[in-house]
Amino acid sequence: MKVWPRNEEIRKVLKHGVIGFPAEGPAEWPDDTFTHRRIMDGDVMVEEHKREDKPKVTPSTKSV
Repeated sequence: MKVWPRNEEIRKVLKHGVIGFPAEGPAEWPDDTFTHRRIMDGDVMVEEHKREDKPKVTPSTKSV
């Protein structure tokens, strides 16, 4: 399963056995207890959650 690190510090230090994160993007981890525990702890998130991040808000213009 594809998982994204919570932040860049996690990207650098967290590994699943010998599987670390690439410089950018998600890592492919086994769908197992370790991975699910890291998801529950908030250390990583599954790809679907990454895509559901809040959309960027752009300032609106007021009609004068």
